[in-house]
Amino acid sequence: MADKVPPVPLGRAGRILEAIGGAMILAMMVVTAIDVAGRYFLNRPIGGAFEVTEILMGLVIFAGMPLATARREHIAIDLFDTALSFRKRCWQAAIGDLLCAIVSGVLAWRIWTRGQSLLAVGETTMQLGVPRGLVALAMSGLMAAAAVVFVFASATALRAAIAGEER
Repeated sequence: MADKVPPVPLGRAGRILEAIGGAMILAMMVVTAIDVAGRYFLNRPIGGAFEVTEILMGLVIFAGMPLATARREHIAIDLFDTALSFRKRCWQAAIGDLLCAIVSGVLAWRIWTRGQSLLAVGETTMQLGVPRGLVALAMSGLMAAAAVVFVFASATALRAAIAGEER
């Protein structure tokens, strides 16, 4: 069987996104560990630890979207892959990636408008007072990045389909 549809190289941008995502996961681990230790050994949990973890978890998920897209690591059902040639799998991926780019773009737009409305009313988290609109805007930007990566993934698959090379 021929190779899979080619991934999209993200280069430096991908490494930066990986570092940011890793730093957020590390921050969640540190906050959780200190919170648990403080809660059980000193009877003093960290105020707002849940909010920090909640915000970081959302951002990690959205930061992972462009990375998973570029590497083609999304959950996929390969029911027809054995029946399709490499070229047809590439065409299928190109069309699917283009549809995902459209959906991701619409989601980014809607999250952006929600973030704007949250900023307009001044909504913040309960304990730490973090503006929820800013978190939504960051998520929107990461979703927009995923949409752009989907476009590049579609173009990469299209080039592979046109070349039609069995690997």
